[in-house]
Amino acid sequence: MDKVIRKNLKKIQQKEQKLLQKAGGGLLETITDKVEDKIPDGLYEKLQQAFYIGFKTVFEKGNVIIEKTYDRDELAIHHRVYDQSFDLIDKKKSLKGLNKLAGQNHLRNLGITAVEGSGLGLLGIGLPDIPVFIGVVLKSVYEISLSYGYDYREEDEQYFILKLLEAALASEEQKEDCNRQVDKLIRFYTQNEPIGYDLDQQMRRTSDSFAADMLCIKFLQGLPLIGVIGGPSNVVYCKKISDYARLKYQKRYLLQKEEQQRRQQKPQQKKQVSETAAAEDAAKQKELGT
Repeated sequence: MDKVIRKNLKKIQQKEQKLLQKAGGGLLETITDKVEDKIPDGLYEKLQQAFYIGFKTVFEKGNVIIEKTYDRDELAIHHRVYDQSFDLIDKKKSLKGLNKLAGQNHLRNLGITAVEGSGLGLLGIGLPDIPVFIGVVLKSVYEISLSYGYDYREEDEQYFILKLLEAALASEEQKEDCNRQVDKLIRFYTQNEPIGYDLDQQMRRTSDSFAADMLCIKFLQGLPLIGVIGGPSNVVYCKKISDYARLKYQKRYLLQKEEQQRRQQKPQQKKQVSETAAAEDAAKQKELGT
């Protein structure tokens, strides 16, 4: 394996382990723990359905709106420049450029979630902000995917994104399994292996993950004045998702490069074996005097 690829994959693995081992805590969890028993019956189901409708609406109709918030073509051009440089000039600097490109709008996206969450929360609006929140989250993930050369408009990529989102907000009991599923999907995509999936079913699974993790926060955000907590909570969730997505897309990019190198080396190895065999055969014929 290439030295640069190996070194960076090792760094990614270490960061992944820290994310998986990171326990909850902090002010938000302290607050939500105190109100958990006050959540009304049926709120989880409503929240689950709201997230499902939000994802479905954005994937089917909202991408055009999201794309107005950034320059899709510019990101694609920058990716091609860094990608060609990775192959031909300097892997280390090119990867650093790709990573910087993937995170260049990170703070801006966090700012949008803070303003949106706090503003609606102050008015006691919890559930109606879900499509806006999903839009900002997907904007962040879309920019990351384009930075590493993957087109979120394709259905396969939408499925991958939904898997990423499910894993990013999975419960403590499920996050290792969900993370393994994402890695398995990366291997399939890297090796161009066909996969079977149900996009609608995955939307529901991702919606379940969001609803379970954000239940208490959305309950609080629905309370006037107290709901201002929606701002910082949305920032926490958006950062968590973006950090995880950047790691996984970087990992996928590097594994894809490794696979490309392996495939390029195969014909060369076959040619070397063939040339060696021909040389040995010629030497034997010379030895026999034929």
